[in-house]
Amino acid sequence: MKSSIEGLLSDREFEVLELIAHGCKNREIAQTLDIQEVTARFHVKNIVKKLGAKNRTDAACLAIRNDWIRDDHEKLKTIV
Repeated sequence: MKSSIEGLLSDREFEVLELIAHGCKNREIAQTLDIQEVTARFHVKNIVKKLGAKNRTDAACLAIRNDWIRDDHEKLKTIV
């Protein structure tokens, strides 16, 4: 799944990326991972930067297209 960018993102950042791809907002990410919202924003910002994405949506699209995250919803690929 994440082999092509294995060392680029931390395990926590992969968790956040999965949640972004499933449409979660920063507050929802924070609640799900039991972290502060400011920490969730920090992770999102780092993910976008590390992936060279334009924004969180672009990062999610990259992750889905390249099979970097678990794809629990195969239909997401047809949308992006």
